[in-house]
Amino acid sequence: MRLTRPALAIAAALGLSLLAACGSTNPSPGATSTAAQSGAAGATSAASTPLPGAVGIDAVSATGPVDFTTAPKVEFAKKPVSTSTVTSKALVKGSGPASTAKDTVVVRAQIFNGTTGKLVDNGYDQGRGAEGFRLGRTDLIKGFAKGLTGVQKGERIAFTIPPSEAFGSAGNQNIGIGANDTIVVVADVKDVHTALTEVTGTQAPSPAGMPKVDFPKGPTQAPTVTIPKTAAPKKTEQATLVEGTGPTVEKGQTITAQYHGVLWKDGSVFDSSWQRGEPADFPIGVGAVIPGWDKTLVGKKVGSRVLLVIPPADGYGSQGMGDKISGTDTLVFVVDILDAY
Repeated sequence: MRLTRPALAIAAALGLSLLAACGSTNPSPGATSTAAQSGAAGATSAASTPLPGAVGIDAVSATGPVDFTTAPKVEFAKKPVSTSTVTSKALVKGSGPASTAKDTVVVRAQIFNGTTGKLVDNGYDQGRGAEGFRLGRTDLIKGFAKGLTGVQKGERIAFTIPPSEAFGSAGNQNIGIGANDTIVVVADVKDVHTALTEVTGTQAPSPAGMPKVDFPKGPTQAPTVTIPKTAAPKKTEQATLVEGTGPTVEKGQTITAQYHGVLWKDGSVFDSSWQRGEPADFPIGVGAVIPGWDKTLVGKKVGSRVLLVIPPADGYGSQGMGDKISGTDTLVFVVDILDAY
C-alpha cells in the first residue's frame, strides 16, 4: 500500500514511521514500511554538543498573526542555533489547559535547520493544513513530543531539537538535517485535546451472518471474535456495534483507533493494537490504509465501535501481506474509534 500525501508534513519530516500502526511483521491496515526515514523515530546518540559560536532559542523570532492561515515570518538573529537539550519559548501566549503526554496537539508548523536557518518543511505550503500529533505515540520523535508538551491553544511556540533527541548521529539527509544540526520548530497551536481511552456504551449484537464480538476483559483489552461457520461474504460488510457521540470522521483526517484483526478462515489473529498495548494513528480516506477501511470509517463518529468484514479486493489484494495473510483471505476487524483530528 502507499501514502498519498508525499511529505505528510511534520510527520514524515520528524520520522513518524508513516503513521503505520505496526511494523512489517505485523501489518497495519494497509500502511507500509516503504518510506521509513533515515534515523528511526526516537533515535538517540551520545549527548549532542552545541556547535562553536552557537546561540540558543532566543535568537529565533516570528512575526505575523496566529490565524492558522498566514505563515509567520521567522527570523534568526544569529546562527548557528544549536542546543544540547530541547529548549523552547512562547512567542505568542495561548490560553486553556497546557498539553500533556496524554493529549493530541494540532498545529501548523515550520521546520528549520538551526545551523543554516534554512526552511526544510513548511506546514503552510499550498494544500497543507493543520496537522495533529498524539504526544504519547511511541513512534514520534522524542524531541518533537517534548517541544509540544506544555503548550496551550492559540500559542505560537518556538523550540529546538538537538540531534540526540531527533535523528542521532545519522542525521536525516532526506530533509537536509546533518549529524550535528539542531532542528528549530516554530508552531502555531490550533488545538489541544485528549483522545478517548476506550469506547463506552451498550454494544449491539452483530447482525446475522457476521462474526460475534465479545469483550470478556473489558474495552481496554482485546476482544474475542467468533467466526460463523459459513462462507465469507464476497463484498465488504460493516456494522456499528456501538454508536459514538463524538465528531464525525472526515476524509483526510487522522484517526486514533484500537483495532483487532482476525482471518475469517480460522479466526486466527494477524494484527491487534490492543495486544500491542497502545492505539494506532493513521490518515483515513486518502489511500494510506486498505480500501476497506477508507470506505467504511469515513463518516463514523468518534466513540464508535465498528465491525468490518473485508474480502481481498478491499484488503491486501491478490498479493496478500506477509506470512499470515494470503491473497484469498477475508479479513475481520473490530475497530474502536478514539479520536479524529
